[in-house]
Amino acid sequence: MKHFRIPEEIIYDLWLNKRLPSNLTTVDGKVIEILDPGIRNNDFAGPDFHNARILLGNLTFNGDVEIDNYSTDWKAHGHHLNSRYNKTILHVVLKNNSNQIHSTNVSGRHIPILELRSILGENFRKEIEEIPQQDNEVIMPCTQINEQISTDDKQKYLRQLGLLRYKKKCVRVLDRLKELIVLKEHKIGEPKIDHNFHKIIKERKFFSKEFESPALWNQIFYEEIFEALGYTKNKEIMAKVGRSLEYDFISKIEANNFIIKMESVLFNISGLIPDINKSKDEKTLEYIRELMTHWSELKTQYNNNYFTINNWHFFKLRPQNFPTVRLAAGARMLYKIFHQNLFNRLTNSFSKIKDRQKINSFLIDNLIIKADGYWAKHYNFSKEVRSDIKYFLGLSRVDEIITNCILPILSVHFEIFDKKIETQRVLEIYVNYYQKEGNNLIDKVSTNLKLYDKRLRSVYYQGMLELFRNYCIKNKCLECEIGQKVFN
Repeated sequence: MKHFRIPEEIIYDLWLNKRLPSNLTTVDGKVIEILDPGIRNNDFAGPDFHNARILLGNLTFNGDVEIDNYSTDWKAHGHHLNSRYNKTILHVVLKNNSNQIHSTNVSGRHIPILELRSILGENFRKEIEEIPQQDNEVIMPCTQINEQISTDDKQKYLRQLGLLRYKKKCVRVLDRLKELIVLKEHKIGEPKIDHNFHKIIKERKFFSKEFESPALWNQIFYEEIFEALGYTKNKEIMAKVGRSLEYDFISKIEANNFIIKMESVLFNISGLIPDINKSKDEKTLEYIRELMTHWSELKTQYNNNYFTINNWHFFKLRPQNFPTVRLAAGARMLYKIFHQNLFNRLTNSFSKIKDRQKINSFLIDNLIIKADGYWAKHYNFSKEVRSDIKYFLGLSRVDEIITNCILPILSVHFEIFDKKIETQRVLEIYVNYYQKEGNNLIDKVSTNLKLYDKRLRSVYYQGMLELFRNYCIKNKCLECEIGQKVFN
């Protein structure tokens, strides 16, 4: 059977209506007979069936029954921490994927597992496989019981986590700035080959004067943006491309024809340009020839990493998020940075503009990139789009870049140069910033926390990411303030 989830109502029906073979055995080999399937629990919390009766070996047990797709759901859903499950006498699962012979409740008692996968008839297994696969489940162990915590307390904790996540981003920016200073000082390129490199940074003392170079800030600026342009699937490779673009190399490309020349650099080092002999589209042929012409002039000055098409992910991406389109956005962002003094204009806005909403608008207006040229009509090097792409960088991605890249960089910048008013203003923007769109993960986490209407405020949005990624999926419930309260 394929590894996917089916609606648990189907398994409930099997259990409740005794649509199971008579020769049942638990995972640890004990013969089991269902005397009474019990009463369906219609409350949101607790085991699925109450007052069930089963014969296990020669002993009769009365109690609750929990039903899941997988045996690992027992821990993933926090049942092992929840006293509501202390009367559970049987854990019924479609598949035992934990390789454990029992589940364990909060008091340490072992609960036998009944796996259905191996005992269902072939016709029924085929029927199940034809059921449309459910979306990936966002599992939060406290989903059924976190309503015990007040909305204010949950928001307060998420705010703390959102600020913690922000601080981590600031620390990362500062660490990279120090790294860039030492790289230049020791004339080390990417990738770094000095074995004592990190030790040098750790033992070295840095002074604010060393951070005055505009080149330093521009480089960290475009490195962070390139990583953000990669989204989840191409984040790592886009970060590597960004770090391979040395500031001195880009600064030698004149403003005239900068964008097409930068595209030439990006598509050549990325390994995404196809064999010109395999292309039949005349517009694509013309574009590739132009890229290669510029590259023949620029490649002698480039002395860094090259990548291949195998480094990139296209599968299950929306065409607008293809790496080709994101690299086109990167070329135009570099033009803004190198020839429109973007970073300096953004820092000045926090000194000159007092109104928070006006600063927000200024940031968005300067980061949005409208589509133009070859990539306004193509997603890759072959197929032309049915309708033109309007933006290489639209509102939703700009929101992500502002909260994840721009604000942490500006915060570090103002703090290094002891600009307290601007530092505070950046933090206020972060805490009060509202994103235009959520995403599937945040929608589900906010729904599980009953805070759906708060999900677009960035400090909560980031707090939910921190909560889910560093607590929920790691089963660190008792280290989480919400988990500590609901599971005690």
